[in-house]
Amino acid sequence: MTLGTVLVLADDMKPNAFSDELKTHWVSQCEGMVQLNVLLQAVDEVTVYDCQEDLETELMARPPHDKLYLSYLAAMIDFANGEYSKYQNTMEMFNSQYGEFMRWYADSYRPADAL
Repeated sequence: MTLGTVLVLADDMKPNAFSDELKTHWVSQCEGMVQLNVLLQAVDEVTVYDCQEDLETELMARPPHDKLYLSYLAAMIDFANGEYSKYQNTMEMFNSQYGEFMRWYADSYRPADAL
């Protein structure tokens, strides 16, 4: 899934007034967690996206795990809107999807073996 697709789907799923810049920042935060905690990249290797230049960039988590980006964006939108019950629910969904992706990646690629 590309950055642009995530932004469009998030807006369709959860209409909001937040800028693409802010939503891209949130996607970059999520991608940073994927890069640091799952792919075990160094901090200075973490990609930060720009909503003007990176709309066609493929995000790191591939289907079916790419749903975690939408869940994270939904959670951040809920939090920023002060909808804390919704935030709690969407973060729970994100945490479940993120954990599922971490387990799958570790079982499939065993990134710690290369360290």
